[in-house]
Amino acid sequence: MTLYKGWFDSGTLRQKLLCWVLGPMLVLLILNVALIYKFGHDSAERRHDRFLNDTSKILLDQLRTSEGQVEFNIHSGALNILSADKKDQVYYSLSGYQQEFHFGAADLPLPAERLSDAPVYYSAEYAGHPVRMMAAILPESDVASGRVVVVMAKTLVLYHERAQEWMWRVLPSQVLLLLFAGFMVWWGVGRGLRPLLQLRDEVMSRSSQDLSPLPENEVVTEIRPLIHSVNGLMERLDESLVLKRRFIADAAHQLRTPLTGLKAQAELALRLDDPVEIRYSLLQMRHATDHAAHLANQLLLLARAEPGTVKQDSKTKHDLAALARNTTEYWVPRSLYKNIDLGFEDSDGDCRITGNGVLLAEMLNNLIDNALRYTRAGGQVTVRIRRDDATVVLEVEDDGPGIPEAERERVFERFYRALGTNQEGCGLGLSIVREIADLHHAKVHLLSGAEGIGTLFSISFHAAS
Repeated sequence: MTLYKGWFDSGTLRQKLLCWVLGPMLVLLILNVALIYKFGHDSAERRHDRFLNDTSKILLDQLRTSEGQVEFNIHSGALNILSADKKDQVYYSLSGYQQEFHFGAADLPLPAERLSDAPVYYSAEYAGHPVRMMAAILPESDVASGRVVVVMAKTLVLYHERAQEWMWRVLPSQVLLLLFAGFMVWWGVGRGLRPLLQLRDEVMSRSSQDLSPLPENEVVTEIRPLIHSVNGLMERLDESLVLKRRFIADAAHQLRTPLTGLKAQAELALRLDDPVEIRYSLLQMRHATDHAAHLANQLLLLARAEPGTVKQDSKTKHDLAALARNTTEYWVPRSLYKNIDLGFEDSDGDCRITGNGVLLAEMLNNLIDNALRYTRAGGQVTVRIRRDDATVVLEVEDDGPGIPEAERERVFERFYRALGTNQEGCGLGLSIVREIADLHHAKVHLLSGAEGIGTLFSISFHAAS
């Protein structure tokens, strides 16, 4: 029942195939019927014409000349030929070409063209009925002139019957062929879809945690690319879920550390009596609280930068040069406190890009914060904006210790921190930079600074049109 419950649903593959197959076949059937009907008419017309021609010769044989007068004595055999067809009426007219005599119906219509020895066949109307006619000037040795104007007419009852007979001989077989083709399409699609429907049932019966590949060999060849793509998507989804589970575990571990320290300092402060020691414990508690708050803010920012969380309509055009200048000015007090020269280099070109202004500012905040953390006192950090053809490039360069080439890709991993650094942090800043850049279809490059000293982060955006 599951296999056939969708037979009459609208928009099914069966209905589309039936329309694609039976539609042209129905058009061909109509054309075939029209051709058959024409062939039937042509065949019946030839038989009528042959009858009129043969009958005219028999009637000519009934003419006799006696004592200078032309007589028409039709015998019983000729009469039987004229009346052999009970459904149609035959009319004739025999008249002299150069002699005054006439037998038969004198008012039979003549053709428009001039008569000759060659018979002229045409259709007309006589006595209120459509008729098929023949007219010619035929030789006859029994009359003085030797030539007789013969006009024959026959009604078309049998003519139409024979034409319809042709059609009804072929039409049933054509209709049966059409119905058989439709049934075979209907049945064939059902057989072809059975593995796909079984695959659907298998997917529906799976749990949300089962992301194993779907079998590809059990479906038809045309569906295998789709199943292959679905398996690829499920594989990427499984990898993403693994990464998210690992991220949650790492985030819980990172949050537990400052919270554990905060709890320990609070318990210690409760047991102390010396105000100086209590104050020191409170300062440690504030430091742990600041670290936990910073980590929570970074986690929230990282969640906001995840693909799919930012609506497309929230992206607008921004002047990246103005945004970078304002963000850099925000970090000037921090750079002065650390005795670091924080500079900004602007570009004269159009530096507008399409994106989310809040996330772009947070991305630059993380880059500048990372540069100021790892640059020694008296060092230099430069924020640079430039236009390169259809690309707007954002650069943050410092003259700090730099990042070894072997670790340049790993620094973008979540919670990763290079060994040998004494700076505090949660290891999410550069991961957030990569997520925001990917969200804006930008490319991030991590290079060495000028003359191989320090670090240069370069992010290339598509310029807004």
